[in-house]
Amino acid sequence: MKSRVGAFTLIELLVVIAIIAVLASFATPAVGNAVERGRSAKCVSHLRQIGVAVQQYIADNDNTFPRIAIEGENPVEGLEGGEPLEVLGPYGVTAATLTCPSDATLGSESSIRKYDTSYMFSPIVDGENAINPKIYSRRGIFTVSNVGRLTVASDFTGIHPRAASGEETRFIKFGMNVLRADGRVEQR
Repeated sequence: MKSRVGAFTLIELLVVIAIIAVLASFATPAVGNAVERGRSAKCVSHLRQIGVAVQQYIADNDNTFPRIAIEGENPVEGLEGGEPLEVLGPYGVTAATLTCPSDATLGSESSIRKYDTSYMFSPIVDGENAINPKIYSRRGIFTVSNVGRLTVASDFTGIHPRAASGEETRFIKFGMNVLRADGRVEQR
């Protein structure tokens, strides 16, 4: 009778492979979520860099916000502004900074293909005084006392998955990163 030291039968090998496959299927969503959280964190970092550039622009230009217009997307009549890279480029913003990693993975639906940037810049703060900005609406002109409420830039759409809590773990909620006028970045 021969000894079977170190040899596996076909059934034992298939059982081991099946167990590894089951464990890998549990790990795959976790790896995908970790990758997307990393993309979202990089997007937050890009918005912070844009926020620093905006603050430097404000300091250099008599406390006024930059006029940034995205081609074909400027809703304010008569407001002329430069492309984001043109206006903020001298302050360290590059084409890579204007690209959200999550947006770059969307392919043909990406805002990068349409506008050369992943971020929508708010026309409300364009050219406004950073100390006492005014908002023009149908009801009149309002001075904003808390600039932290004003949005400077944000993702075009909600592309960052947010963690759901409680019973809603089956549903994925998507959010966006928002740069406020005081330099904070919020995840909404």
